[in-house]
Amino acid sequence: MQRSAPRKHQARGVALASATALVAVALLGSRPALAVPPTSEDFQIYYYITDENGDRARQMSAQDMTSFVNQARCECQQNIVSRITFQGSTVDQDQLNTYVGQNCATAQKNGGIGQYAPCALLSSGTPSALQFGLEYGFSPLFLAYGVQGEQGIANAVPDGTCSGLEGQGGVWMCSGANGCQMGEFFMEGATNNNVQGAGISYDYQPPLNPPTDFSVSPGDSSVLISWKVNAVPEAGYRILCADENGAPIDNDVSFTPPTATTIVNGTIYYTKDNLCPDGGFGPDYGGDGDGDGDGDGDGDGDGDGDGDGDGDPGDCPDGSEGTEGCSCLDNDTCNGSLMCTDGVCEPIACNLGEAGCFCTAEGECDAPNECSNNICVAPTDGIHTLDWSYVCSEHLAFNASEARITGLENGKTYQFVVVAYDKAGNYVASTESITAAPVDTSGLWEQCELQGNVCGDSWSCSVTDPPRGALGGALGALGLLGFMGVGAGLTRRRRQQRRRA
Repeated sequence: MQRSAPRKHQARGVALASATALVAVALLGSRPALAVPPTSEDFQIYYYITDENGDRARQMSAQDMTSFVNQARCECQQNIVSRITFQGSTVDQDQLNTYVGQNCATAQKNGGIGQYAPCALLSSGTPSALQFGLEYGFSPLFLAYGVQGEQGIANAVPDGTCSGLEGQGGVWMCSGANGCQMGEFFMEGATNNNVQGAGISYDYQPPLNPPTDFSVSPGDSSVLISWKVNAVPEAGYRILCADENGAPIDNDVSFTPPTATTIVNGTIYYTKDNLCPDGGFGPDYGGDGDGDGDGDGDGDGDGDGDGDGDGDPGDCPDGSEGTEGCSCLDNDTCNGSLMCTDGVCEPIACNLGEAGCFCTAEGECDAPNECSNNICVAPTDGIHTLDWSYVCSEHLAFNASEARITGLENGKTYQFVVVAYDKAGNYVASTESITAAPVDTSGLWEQCELQGNVCGDSWSCSVTDPPRGALGGALGALGLLGFMGVGAGLTRRRRQQRRRA
């Protein structure tokens, strides 16, 4: 007969089995969650603009994201700062590569062969390295172009210049060496906390055509300038004025020049010389940083930039300075049709008349360029520099085709330039010579306009010196009264005709 186990032994076995099960459950519950690949939601990205010294300034607004980066800011080397923070937890700690640009996935997958060059590399490391947030500065050129050669942002050279392109760019991320090599990116330029679903817009393309076919009508202390719109400039126009000596005028138009960090509002144009007159932005803005005071940055004090202290910029044999391949400082040190490019005399490749092209006499350069030392150069002074000090009008709407400039002095000749610009502030300026002298019209023209142009579209008048003497004054007064009577009669007649209708 089979004996059963004692009851207390059975209880002990059950207890042991239960304890084993509980331990298994506990061990199962304490197992860490499986790590997963990172996604764009695991990161927080903010963009900031920088000031003249390259320091981080304010956070980019939604308007900045669409219209801040223009051609002048690019030429002034006004960098952008990105702050990237990892805020995930259970993600793979594989190598994380962070790039800036556009079409980074395609460029990376194709190894830079084809339409897109590889994007600039901001950082490479694990996600946890970004846990407390790291900041990376980059040139706005990298939003539009990839790099030539080395990808690391510290030594990266852009594969393009500040012209001809517009689009969007931003931060791109990929995880794992194989994934990055295959162009498998989980963040593609549009992820950020400044504006949802879009990257940073860049616009290095000025309006295509300047206004042309100008007509000028002189008035009393004013001038009416009209033009033909060849292409709508997207944002609007400003008029620039200079007196007969080429100096800016004061006609009581209030204009405050924008700064490097001013919010772009589509009401002004930007040039490199207006935005950064002391050279490219950065720690040494406004000086060369070497402390010798000569402005060439080589520290020897002779101003030639070569650092040897002899004041001679050339490294060619005596008698051959200024020839092709020799060192130079400016166009004055190169012979014939050579131009000083990056400190070396080189042949000029351009279209005749353009800035930088060879010329032999005045009139061979496209206006307003001038022939100086056999090279077409942009004016170094005067209204055609487009300096903001010449602004003499309020912002004019994009569909404007005329502007009246007031506050002028009768009998004096003035010069005018019309500047068209887009929302980012890229510009194109008129090249035609626009001059006029306001005249004393005794208010006749203005009265005509105030009464709804009662004189008709064909109205014109010839302004001459007033007759002298009492009779002349009387005739002038009678003429004025007669004109005002005709104007009033025409006004009444038009009103009566409208009532009959």
